[in-house]
Amino acid sequence: MLFSLYIKNRFGSKRGLLNAFSCALKTSLGYYRKYELAATAKPSRFVFICSGNICRSPLAEYVAKQLGVDAISFGLHTRGGDKADERAIAFAKTLDIDLNSHVTQNIRHYTPQAGDLLVGMEPNHAKELEQLFGDRVPITLVGLWLSRRQAYIHDPYNTNAHFFSACEAVVKKAVEQLIQRNA
Repeated sequence: MLFSLYIKNRFGSKRGLLNAFSCALKTSLGYYRKYELAATAKPSRFVFICSGNICRSPLAEYVAKQLGVDAISFGLHTRGGDKADERAIAFAKTLDIDLNSHVTQNIRHYTPQAGDLLVGMEPNHAKELEQLFGDRVPITLVGLWLSRRQAYIHDPYNTNAHFFSACEAVVKKAVEQLIQRNA
C-alpha cells in the first residue's frame, strides 16, 4: 500500500512509472537528441502541446508569456472549447497567473509560422507532431531542458493532488529553462 502511494505521488500511476523509466533510459542513450537540437534556432514563438490542452500546455503557455515571450498552446486529443482543469487554474494562481480565460484548442487549428518551435510534453507528442508537420516545424520536448533532463512528463489529469502539483511545478521549471536557453 505504501509503495502504491509512492508510485502515485512520484509518477502519477504505474504507467507513468514505466514510461518515465523507459524514456529515462532512451534519453541516456541519446534517443531524443534530435529534439534538443531542434530548439537551437532561437524561436520567435513557442507552441506548447499536450494531449488535452487543459493541464500542462496551458500552464506552459502562460508561464512563457509571463516571461515575456510569444507563446500559444494546443492539444492533440481535445475537442476544443473547454476551460483549463480547475487544479491547473488553482496551481497557476499560486504563480500569479490567471488561467481562467484559457480555452482549449485542437492542433488542427494550428497554422505554422516562421520561427515557431513545437514543444511537446512527452515523446508520443513529438511523434504525432512529426506525422502532422514532418520537418516543416522544429520539435522539442520541454523536459529535455531541465538540468536533470526528462523526456517524459506524465499527464496529471487522472492523478492525485500531490502528483498534479508536482507535475505542474516540473512544467513551470522546464519552461523557464527552455526560455532561458532559447529565447
